[in-house]
Amino acid sequence: MKNRTKVKTLKNYNTFIFESAIEMVEVFNDADILESIVTDSDALLKSINAEEVDMYQVFELNPDNLKSDYSIEDLYNDDSFNESLTKSNYKKNELESTEETETFIEESIVVKFFSIYEKNASELEQPKYIIYQSRKRSANDWEDVKCYKVNADMKHFYDKLTNKSVEIKKNDKTYVYITSNSGNDWQLQKNGDNDNSDRFKEYMTNDDIKAILMDDDVSITILA
Repeated sequence: MKNRTKVKTLKNYNTFIFESAIEMVEVFNDADILESIVTDSDALLKSINAEEVDMYQVFELNPDNLKSDYSIEDLYNDDSFNESLTKSNYKKNELESTEETETFIEESIVVKFFSIYEKNASELEQPKYIIYQSRKRSANDWEDVKCYKVNADMKHFYDKLTNKSVEIKKNDKTYVYITSNSGNDWQLQKNGDNDNSDRFKEYMTNDDIKAILMDDDVSITILA
């Protein structure tokens, strides 16, 4: 009998609110920010220099043992996959998901993934591979499950999920906010004007950011 998959939800994850925005320098206003931010997996995978590999070859896995259009949960629980991992001297960690997290950017992506380590390695060490699946938050269909070789520190992967900063401009004043907890809370890092008459709050929630984006006089730049 197969065990139910226990999926670990990433609490320190902002669901790629600004996933690919690190390379953007434009200032978006409320009218076009949802359409202008490109939200895909490229920047995340680039953070670990991920190299797509053939999972069947790497783990000596027979594709006939897997059903067509399998999900990452199917793979995680599959007996033949787990046996292949063991025979290949690998092990897996927990299946992690961003599905339950919230974001004020609807056109973001949801991801599920788990890492593959050498059999005798500590999970504090770098994984050899990552098994990855994603979908647009607004879509029902998931992309195919893929396997990537990890060629850089996984800390970069998690940092990209959690740490974001934005520059907000209103009435010729500039404010820089940073989040490190999934975009649930934002802390003011820099105020470009000493006049506090129109100053935003030192701490803002996700709902506060949503409200700000409804103001036609407000523009926002994604810094990282």
